[in-house]
Amino acid sequence: MKKMLLLVAALFLLLSTAINSEADNDGSPGAGGPAGKTIVICGSGDSQNLLRHLAAAYEQFHPDVSIDVQDSIGSSGGIKATAAGKCDLGRVARPLKEKEQRLNLSYLLFADSPVVFVVNSSVTGITSITGPQVAGIFAGVITHWSELGGPHEKIYVANREKGDSSRSIIEEYIPAFNDIDKPVGQILYTTQENVAAISRYKYTIGYASLAGAKNQPNIVVLQLNHVSPTRENVAKGAYKLVAPFALVWKDKPAQQVKDFIDFLLSPAAEKIMAGNGTFSVLSGRRDDRP
Repeated sequence: MKKMLLLVAALFLLLSTAINSEADNDGSPGAGGPAGKTIVICGSGDSQNLLRHLAAAYEQFHPDVSIDVQDSIGSSGGIKATAAGKCDLGRVARPLKEKEQRLNLSYLLFADSPVVFVVNSSVTGITSITGPQVAGIFAGVITHWSELGGPHEKIYVANREKGDSSRSIIEEYIPAFNDIDKPVGQILYTTQENVAAISRYKYTIGYASLAGAKNQPNIVVLQLNHVSPTRENVAKGAYKLVAPFALVWKDKPAQQVKDFIDFLLSPAAEKIMAGNGTFSVLSGRRDDRP
């Protein structure tokens, strides 16, 4: 009888331990505390690398939070996915369209990133390009770099699809670019593919947000009309090709999501942005926080 009681007690202890362990793994109260939160951020490829740098910095001081900055599905894709509840935050590199404003999403502009023309490092002798030259290249009228003072090599063009955020900004400020009926070159559908192609193939030109092109191998950023895409030139309007980086979210954000949004307002985040081709615009926008 005594052995039977001891056996029952031992079984009860094992069962209790297993239940507590399972509760801890499920995030229920226990010795391990609550499970961490994963914040999913989807959308534009223009701010993808930037948000990954910001997320990594944030996670260092918030080990209970994991931030999943997913591969590009474009600004429109990010807006749709966030409205459908598939992402906590959507990455957007343009203002919301009228039909998107009816989705009742909160929109927060947090940085500006210049849109820049970039070439493979094999293109030497050229540091600046003009609007008419850009239009000539993408229209197929200018076909060799020697016509612009560069090497005696054919120009290869990496282009983006109609409606791309960077392309739309170029079309707005370089009217001759918008007038091209049949642009030449290969169409690339994400910022990452576009920049990778320019980096890989000699004598290639393309365009991207500075955030997407900065610090990439074999990439040279050109001036536009002899104006560099610096913070000062963007601030005073001398450099006009600028993409707005924003986040969108649905309903009231969870506390962990709100904390990450607040982090974007910090001096630490501003420093990371500056090192990745973007300029914080939130210093005077603190009242816009959720």
